[in-house]
Amino acid sequence: MKRILILLLLLNGLIARSQTKDILPFTLTSSGHLVIEATVNGIKGKFIFDTGAGLHLFFKDFAKKLQVKDSYNIFVAHRATGEAITTPIYYAKDLRIGNQLFENQIYSTFDLTLDGIDGLISLQAFQNTPITIDYKNKTISLGELDIKDKKKYIDIQIANHADKALDIFTYVTLNNKITIQVALDAGAGQNSFWIHSKFMKTLALDSNQFESYAKKSEFDSLKTNRFFIGSIESIKTANNTAHIKAPKVSFVEGLIYEGKTSIDWLGKKIAISLPEKKIFILE
Repeated sequence: MKRILILLLLLNGLIARSQTKDILPFTLTSSGHLVIEATVNGIKGKFIFDTGAGLHLFFKDFAKKLQVKDSYNIFVAHRATGEAITTPIYYAKDLRIGNQLFENQIYSTFDLTLDGIDGLISLQAFQNTPITIDYKNKTISLGELDIKDKKKYIDIQIANHADKALDIFTYVTLNNKITIQVALDAGAGQNSFWIHSKFMKTLALDSNQFESYAKKSEFDSLKTNRFFIGSIESIKTANNTAHIKAPKVSFVEGLIYEGKTSIDWLGKKIAISLPEKKIFILE
């Protein structure tokens, strides 16, 4: 009888946990960006979910609706290609995504207009809440995972910049030869693989065999980065949980990371758990 009571209590706990999970749809753009709806201080908007954003970023027209006062606080962010961008810092009283409420959220603003997009939602809101991305059903789930969903995973490293910005990284192996640490950037879209150009020599690759072009920065007229585009043999996570053969990659001069990739190649359904420092591969 005692065992039955214990089992019933455990079952009730599991049911209660599943009921707290919040599921909401997202729109997947042709470029592979995830667009979700959210409410900031009571104002509704559509935002790109961007694990590489560092902090929430709201574009000019949406920021005007928030009617914020001028701020003397700043954050100096850096683009992956090295440009420093000084942005103001504000705090949103509340950010609501689905039925989840996140209070006192730090954000910045930027003078940019994208059709149908009001800004970027970063990982800042999910420091204590696992987020599951289902590319097949185009849904995002917020809430704890079941034990059965934690069998496959990759370890991640978290860069917390003075509690103002947050990025995630993992280790990958290139061509079964070298292992590097890459930033995981949902905002990069789909099938995006950037690698620091210094590794071309390490991998014994001939730059003359790659398509090459110089790209001028949209943020710094004096800065130019050279890209070398071509395919390599393979990329796989350090534990080989996820891998891709013959990916098209960009070797980038001046990249501030060893590498940077999108997250779609990790699996059809993945869960990012910052408290556990893991990305679980559900499918």
